[in-house]
Amino acid sequence: MMDLLRPQKAYTMIAAIVFALLPFGSPAGSPVTAAQGFSVAVLPFAADEKQYGELGRNLQSLLTAHLSSNPQIILVERAEIDQALSETELGISGTVDPETAAKIGYITGAQILVTGRSFGVQKELVTVAKIIGTETSRVYGETATMPLRGSALDMSVGLAEKITGTINTRGDSLVAPRAAKEDIVATLRPLVEGKTLPSVSVTIPEVSLSETVPDPAAQTEIAFILQQLGFTLIDPDASNELADVEVTGEAFSEFGLRKGNLASTKARIELKAIDREAGSVLMVDRETSVAVDLSPEIAGKIALAKGAAKLTERLVKRIVAGT
Repeated sequence: MMDLLRPQKAYTMIAAIVFALLPFGSPAGSPVTAAQGFSVAVLPFAADEKQYGELGRNLQSLLTAHLSSNPQIILVERAEIDQALSETELGISGTVDPETAAKIGYITGAQILVTGRSFGVQKELVTVAKIIGTETSRVYGETATMPLRGSALDMSVGLAEKITGTINTRGDSLVAPRAAKEDIVATLRPLVEGKTLPSVSVTIPEVSLSETVPDPAAQTEIAFILQQLGFTLIDPDASNELADVEVTGEAFSEFGLRKGNLASTKARIELKAIDREAGSVLMVDRETSVAVDLSPEIAGKIALAKGAAKLTERLVKRIVAGT
């Protein structure tokens, strides 16, 4: 039977041995710094199962093993990828467009997706990989070929090197730069100009590493942006006055893993905004984000602030639409 049809477990065992010994150097170009680590999800590749069996899943496993050796890449766990594929009803189709990529990034926190498809051309198997930025919708392509009776393991080595090179050199266009608070305020300010803004209270307790955090990053980020936009903030713990809009929720951050000096932390914020006078729910929303830093605690704060900024933008639009 052809090498490319070997069971997935065999690929995984071989990959674990080979890639433990295989260093990946950075290609020519600007190297990614420690503060620029990327969260990457490798999806199954599409391939005709009647002809190539489990090749699509095998490529996912092999490329995951390859990319894990890059110190700047933090890989999303397989279980989270499977959940995202289930929620987006994507399956193993290989047809990931920018909109679907954004949804998968939203669910998993991945900044970059790697996927593609394999197909036969005459006596060769061609694999086309797509490297997709979930935040920017930028797409880059890489290809690899092998004889139909060749080794998928060998082909995946070359393909992984190309993908690594693309991520290292094109990361700045695949991942959106984190917007400063001032930039977010400037973007939202035209929406609130000339409007009579309601008072707002924000209460979003935060849990990190199973401990309650005294200075919740998500709550602080949302309150800062709203205050800069002209909203009157009311502290429910310090005032008997009731806010027109009550924003409540929960924020969680969880340390993922450490690779060298880098630590990856995933954060999730769940938010609910209530129009107190009308007694109606203005918004129920969530946001998942991932950040990489030298410290897991700082990475957690960055991830929460990033997610909070996105939620605040949607919250302001919802509040303004109701005024």
